Amino acid sequence: MTRRDREVQRARTRQTGNVEPALWPGTRPSEPVPEPGIREQLERASVPARALLPLRLFFGVTFLYAGFDKLLDPAFFDASGPASIVGQLAAFARVSPLAPLVHLIQPFAIPMGLLIAIAEIAIGLGALTGLAYRLAAAGGAVLSLVFWLTASWTTHPYYYGADLPYAFGWVTLALAGHAGLLVPTAIRDLGNRVVDQGPWGPRGVPSSARLRDRPGLVEEPSASRRFVLQAAVLGAAALAVASLAAPVRFLRPSGTGNRTASAGGGTVTPTDSPAGTPSASGTPQPGGTAPATAGTGPAATPSVAQGVTVSTIANVDKQGAALIRIPADAPSPYPAGDPGIIVKLPDGTYVAYDATCTHRGCTVGWDAQDSVILCPCHGAAFDPANHAAVLGGPTNTPLLELPIVVDHQAGTISLRA
Repeated sequence: MTRRDREVQRARTRQTGNVEPALWPGTRPSEPVPEPGIREQLERASVPARALLPLRLFFGVTFLYAGFDKLLDPAFFDASGPASIVGQLAAFARVSPLAPLVHLIQPFAIPMGLLIAIAEIAIGLGALTGLAYRLAAAGGAVLSLVFWLTASWTTHPYYYGADLPYAFGWVTLALAGHAGLLVPTAIRDLGNRVVDQGPWGPRGVPSSARLRDRPGLVEEPSASRRFVLQAAVLGAAALAVASLAAPVRFLRPSGTGNRTASAGGGTVTPTDSPAGTPSASGTPQPGGTAPATAGTGPAATPSVAQGVTVSTIANVDKQGAALIRIPADAPSPYPAGDPGIIVKLPDGTYVAYDATCTHRGCTVGWDAQDSVILCPCHGAAFDPANHAAVLGGPTNTPLLELPIVVDHQAGTISLRA
């Protein structure tokens, strides 16, 4: 065996992880090589490959689901709602260390949301099939890191957030590789060159030569060629799979999808009250409801500069609290477009806060039993009588207080001009 033959064999061994033997000089690629079964692959695979298989499968399925969940959720692309990518970027711009970057992409929020969904599908497919595996894993690490610096940045302590562990898990998979485990031969061979090792030295020959009955043909791994071809195939596969969401979304009944917790018991659709925000990895925040019912549907309102009326005293007194909507054209420091909540305190005064939880962006509600503002997603509790100070839960940042004017004669509550 020549030195070049040994190098080719070692390269192919690194590529396949000893799952399938390399082709030796004189072996005709046209001879079929049986695909090993799953049990045989598991037995031949290295210990690290077997140990990381559960992590690889979980991450792959999760990101694939996350991408589809975004594409199928009508609220995610509804620019008027706080659950949309537009609302999420507006919230991230206030708290994330990447705020300057978030401000740059805010005008392109909807295309960015679509790109994130397709990227998650591509990452999931790469992890599950082995296509451009290390690239997909690296992409998962970068995406999870961005999620941590935006959606999970206000989570304290940091270990309550899931995005940082996802980032380190993807880094581990990128470093380890798939070792050929559960990767079809067609994917492992994608990008290899067929080389004719004839008397005049090795030279590339067309892939059609695989079908010729000629000795001396071997497959030579080419890292750069394999990387480009597998990345292209993975991108095309992700687009094809993402397109499957279109008919499902259009065939879904209009009354379904994105049911979220209201300020009180039961669930309502986004057209009735502000909706909760999906988590960064793409899955919706857990459902659930606050123990008491209070709220009023958001309505189109004039500019805050005119002292816009957002609720009535009677509506707030009925349940002790009411949901409002901050106008989209509200100037700073109002969080434009966010949901808000007005609470009547025991001393008869009224206070208002931004109803976006400072943990992961869910819409908070009113718990009349304990007289606290409660997040239905992860249990963060805020004291309305003490400037929405945190009483418990995975955050240490109070809700943003909104200045209001209460007109007892007219019976209205307005945001202060």
